[in-house]
Amino acid sequence: MVVLAALLFAPDPSREYRLVFQNASQLVKGGVVRIGGNAVGTIKDIDLTKNNLALVTVSVKEEFAPLREGTTATVRAQGQAGVASRYVDISPGSGLGKPLEDNALIAMESTQSTVEIDEIFNMLDEQTREGLQKTIKGFAQWNDGRSKEANATAKEFPKALRAFSELAKNINSQNSQLERLLTTSGQALGGVASNHQELTEAVSNTRKTVSALGSDTDALSSVLENVPGLLQEGTKALNQFDPALDDLERLAAASDEPSRILAPYLKDELTPVLKAAVPNFRQLRLILDRDGESNDVLDSLQDLPPLERSTRTAFPEGSEALKTSTPMISFFRPYAPDLIGWFRGFASSAATYDADGHYFRTLPVFDAFRFTDDAAGGNLSFKAPAERGKAPGLTTGNTKRCPGAAIPQPADGSAPFVDKGPLANADCDPTQRPGGN
Repeated sequence: MVVLAALLFAPDPSREYRLVFQNASQLVKGGVVRIGGNAVGTIKDIDLTKNNLALVTVSVKEEFAPLREGTTATVRAQGQAGVASRYVDISPGSGLGKPLEDNALIAMESTQSTVEIDEIFNMLDEQTREGLQKTIKGFAQWNDGRSKEANATAKEFPKALRAFSELAKNINSQNSQLERLLTTSGQALGGVASNHQELTEAVSNTRKTVSALGSDTDALSSVLENVPGLLQEGTKALNQFDPALDDLERLAAASDEPSRILAPYLKDELTPVLKAAVPNFRQLRLILDRDGESNDVLDSLQDLPPLERSTRTAFPEGSEALKTSTPMISFFRPYAPDLIGWFRGFASSAATYDADGHYFRTLPVFDAFRFTDDAAGGNLSFKAPAERGKAPGLTTGNTKRCPGAAIPQPADGSAPFVDKGPLANADCDPTQRPGGN
């Protein structure tokens, strides 16, 4: 009984490893350790190294150990909600790597911590952070009471993106015409530059022409005689514009007080923000349009039309392939535990042996002989071909076995697995099992 209790309540065998991270990234003792999304251990301890780095001790279940050289670890978050939602995600090294010893140390070069939002803000200097705070407050005041307009704008934003996509597509399709226009303009300017002497002579001739026109006083006198009538017409037009001046005066008077309030804001608050934003706009310009190929947003927009044309055919074909493979996946899915269990347990079961041989071994049965026990110790004699394959327990044609049919039937009847829901399989026969139903 003591041995049985020890076996039932003994902890799962595991191995411990020490991971060095740049920071603990809000990990907690008792947190989860995962490999490929599966929980394989827990966080045993969190401490500091001599140079103030995070030293995290984790345990890994024996079935997933030992880890090997080349193993990496990353701190990940299961979701945005909650503080203690971080876990350690381990990527085991190659199976050809040397196994790591118990309590082995995985250095910081093979680990990666989570980047927190406050680390990004700490990269900014005090003046930039202050300007960013004032900008956010200004946007909050500007959007106060305008939620309906903001919602309407958000609804129209997809249309604007589609229109912008069409514009980019049209610009991309007109590259040859735009290039031809620029080439022609360059050739025209080059022609002007090469004929500067003729252009200078043309300007001189124009000056002479103007001088000749100025010498024609009779024509000038005629123009001056017509000026009074022109001025009278202008006066009438200005009289008609007079009522608008009253409205402009009232507008200027009403804008006087807001202008006095706005001036200090523009000088003391908006100007520092704009100065601090200059580097950001410079970076934004580089993101939008940078010298070189395939390195900015403009190049990405130019690559989108060919990508759309290629996915126009690939996506429907991929969807049709998934639809076609759904029945096959539905058939194979309940057999997955049997197949994985065979791969997982066959090697360990077949490898162990004692003086009598391996614990797990197979024996082909051809049922071609008959054993006769007599005083001489027993003899083997050939069976007639018609009698072969009829030994007790030997059956053929078992091509419709259900999942779990290869194990002894449990008391609760959970094996073989027969489902009447989405996984129901008309080809599954629960009577086809070793030893019959």
